[in-house]
Amino acid sequence: MRLNTFGIACSSLLMAASAFAALPKATALVEPMGMGYNIGNTMEVPENPTAWGNPLPTAGYIKAIKAAGFNTVRIPCAWYSHSDALTKDIAANGGTADNSTYKHVGKAADFTTPTIDAAWLKQVKDVVDMIIAEGMYVVLNSHWDEGWLEDRVYEGTANPRSGSGDIANSSATVKARQAAFWAQIASYFKDYDEHLLFAGANEPGVNDPWGSSGQWAFDNSRMQILKGYYDAFITSVRSAGGNNDTRTLIVQAPRTEMDNAPMLSTSWPTDPAGEGYMMAEVHYYPYQYSLMTADEDWGKQFYYYTGLHSTTDTEHNMGWNVYSKSIDNSALGTPNQIAKAFGELKTMFCDKGIPVIIGELGAIKRTGQITDAANLKLHLQGRALFYGEVAKNAKANGIVPYVWDTGAENDGNMTIITRQKGTYSILDPDVLNAMQKAYGMEGNNKSNLDSLVKENEVPETAGGKAAEITYKSVTSDSSETGTLRINLSGTAKDLSKYVGLEIRMKGSVVSAGPCTNAAKDCGEYGWTSMDLFMMTGGSWAWFDASLMAQADKELEENFTTFQVKWTDFRTEPTDLNSANAIGLNLYGTQVSGTITIDYIKGIKADGTTEIIEDFDKKPSTEGTASGKVVAISGSTGICMPRTATAPKMLVNVQPGSVYATFNASKATRATAMLMNSMGQVIAQKSFDAHAGANEVQLSTSARGAAVLIVKMGSQKSVKQIKLR
Repeated sequence: MRLNTFGIACSSLLMAASAFAALPKATALVEPMGMGYNIGNTMEVPENPTAWGNPLPTAGYIKAIKAAGFNTVRIPCAWYSHSDALTKDIAANGGTADNSTYKHVGKAADFTTPTIDAAWLKQVKDVVDMIIAEGMYVVLNSHWDEGWLEDRVYEGTANPRSGSGDIANSSATVKARQAAFWAQIASYFKDYDEHLLFAGANEPGVNDPWGSSGQWAFDNSRMQILKGYYDAFITSVRSAGGNNDTRTLIVQAPRTEMDNAPMLSTSWPTDPAGEGYMMAEVHYYPYQYSLMTADEDWGKQFYYYTGLHSTTDTEHNMGWNVYSKSIDNSALGTPNQIAKAFGELKTMFCDKGIPVIIGELGAIKRTGQITDAANLKLHLQGRALFYGEVAKNAKANGIVPYVWDTGAENDGNMTIITRQKGTYSILDPDVLNAMQKAYGMEGNNKSNLDSLVKENEVPETAGGKAAEITYKSVTSDSSETGTLRINLSGTAKDLSKYVGLEIRMKGSVVSAGPCTNAAKDCGEYGWTSMDLFMMTGGSWAWFDASLMAQADKELEENFTTFQVKWTDFRTEPTDLNSANAIGLNLYGTQVSGTITIDYIKGIKADGTTEIIEDFDKKPSTEGTASGKVVAISGSTGICMPRTATAPKMLVNVQPGSVYATFNASKATRATAMLMNSMGQVIAQKSFDAHAGANEVQLSTSARGAAVLIVKMGSQKSVKQIKLR
């Protein structure tokens, strides 16, 4: 007996009859599933589902998804990082839980029977229950989660992992862990009916390294390894009892790329349930239109969709070919290509009784890249057209499409429904309208297109332009980050001709909530720290330097210039001739305020400088930061308040201990404090500092990123460290 009644209490939904009849076949689910939605950047975040800025899903949020016309929800989910496998792997790596992902995954090769944390299973269950209570379907998957499976689809021979060293792999270990995880998941959810589907992976192989000849090959031998992972998934679920005997299961094409779907088709796994209880999954992000953020020699970003091309910015029209200087109407993402690709999926899978889901799809909103109002309007109208085109072709071919929604509301987002501020409104009504109409709904959500265009108009000024970045915390007790990011292209990608960067800015940033003057004591738990960062090379290697240390003094009322040399970085940058991005990260708790940045320049060896970015278009921001272009009007400006000049501080990190030395101008009461990346105090000590040299030691068993804060009256020194 199956549960088919919706809107009843969750406890009733989860009761199973004593005998489990066969669930409907996968083909019977396609029509009622309708159009789908991803709760992205939440349950799949390793270890902490709120670490990427989203709250845990609430009943109000789930109701908003249903009200928007979606009838199936995909939950990208982490399992490895909520199990003792992570702990074992960290220990096998020498006990250091650093952020170099590939160093600690899979090290404990003899540990193949991990146990998922019971509290995490309950947390996932709560989200599943809320979705099913609204009458929707749920696809529960195994996501990237430190790459324990996704980045290890090979056997033995070292994978040339850029920036992390070569990594050898035991596919037998991965397969055993896959079996162990899904045995527990399936057993836990065994009484759920056909409204719960399982997906065995996410994008296996998508993070394979790139070289001069392209991405590391995914051939048939690797497909057989991936098939082994799917066999373990299927066998574990089918052996778990209850409705798992005939629950619909989903497996993914290599990298979930449509071009690799034939490999999955010819190596389709055997299902003990017989034919008809499985689906195939691919994702759809036509790169130049959906994800690309900087023009390259081989191709431009596509801003304007087919049928809504710009007459003044032709090189960014959909399908523009940089070699022929003409439009290719069969390019990835065009209506012709969508129709052809989706038709091929139908022939390859659907016509054989294997439905297909587009597990993720979307295109970034480029409000920061397009300065002309008329062109920006074309872009926004075109995005809606693109989503509608995908939805229309999916429905016509018996495919279920799932939009990717990360919850972010900054430039470059793919968000449809807001959630980070506790309100659940439609952020992108035009995109939603297009999808709703494709599925026979009215699609009458009020457009915000004109207001977006007006909001992003760049001011005219004879005195130059600047980026105004506003920071506003979402939480009151966690560490948060506000990011300004500049994606580099063309000649700006080569920073090897410089010895550092120069930044001219002014503004105010304060922490600890109501504190409005940084010269005033903001409390023990308020702190801010600003870093300059860059990413370089094919592996997007990360380098950063403290800018806050240079700004630990009150700025002038006008703009103040800061210079950061490559030798000032925590690790001196490499691959400077291939720089991908530069930017600023403002870290802190309860941070609010605004800074204005006039420009970023490169510093040459002879001391001269030249412009890299002068902010004539809306900047790209993330996290607690939002930005706009402003005119520079006159010479006056706001100051950037700081605490009184902080004592210079040297820090020595040893296993279990942190030592700080500094000079004090006078005797005073002082406090030293360690905060982890979540803004939690993990060690603290009050002491009497005396005039001259001082030393303080804090003990902690914690590992990973942390911030050391030493306060002496109104003075405060802040330093980011890495605990060992």
